[in-house]
Amino acid sequence: MDKPKEIELKYMVFGCIMVILLLAISIVIFFIVYQKRLLAQQIKLQSVQHEYQRELLSSSIAAQEKERVRIGQDLHDEIGSSLSTIKLLINQLHYADPEKNPVIANIREILSNTIQDVKNISLNLYPSVLTKFGLAEGLQYLVTVLAQASPIIFSLEADDVTGLNYSEELAFYRIAQELSNNSIKHSGATNVSIKLSQSTTFIELSVSDNGQGFNYPELKGNGQNGIGLKSIEARKEMLKAEMRIDSSAGNGTCIVVRLPLLKTL
Repeated sequence: MDKPKEIELKYMVFGCIMVILLLAISIVIFFIVYQKRLLAQQIKLQSVQHEYQRELLSSSIAAQEKERVRIGQDLHDEIGSSLSTIKLLINQLHYADPEKNPVIANIREILSNTIQDVKNISLNLYPSVLTKFGLAEGLQYLVTVLAQASPIIFSLEADDVTGLNYSEELAFYRIAQELSNNSIKHSGATNVSIKLSQSTTFIELSVSDNGQGFNYPELKGNGQNGIGLKSIEARKEMLKAEMRIDSSAGNGTCIVVRLPLLKTL
């Protein structure tokens, strides 16, 4: 008479164990699913935040470029024109006193140099050649100006790239400009090479020099990456491009910015 009760008790215990196991499994599954959903939401939130920051960055850079254009055009149209007018007026002056001729000649020379400086500053702020002829010609002009202003030997290899809008071309131009200026100011280099190439999958800009180099991870870790590299990183983010920095003390520097074409089409 006791055996059926024992069997029934065993079944009850077994049933309770199974219920507890199923409950435990359900809790584990719920926890796993919840964690996956939470992780997915966090990733989505980070993506939205990153995209929002990128949009803010793009707006900030666009505002800066707009102001540069305004200042550059004002320099060219107002100050440049005024200086050119002054030079024309001085050219019309005639002095019988030969002692005054060297003074006039010096004034003319200073004015000519000042007019050229204003022109260079204006074009630096607003590279009109980029608007008219594209990125390759814009980089050629940049190299010409830098070679005239610096003892460093500059070289350029540039493909006629396609698939970029003006803001993207300008971003590449500014990156090349900033990296070249960094080489002039800080590297102690004698040679700087700029290369612009396009394949079926990406557009790549590289700027390399034979200068003293630097330890980028260490500088970045110490918060010493400077305004120049921060500006470059900002434009890289705006482009949604990738950047690689190869540099070490005494071995020069090579910085490559690569833009996947799928992101521009």
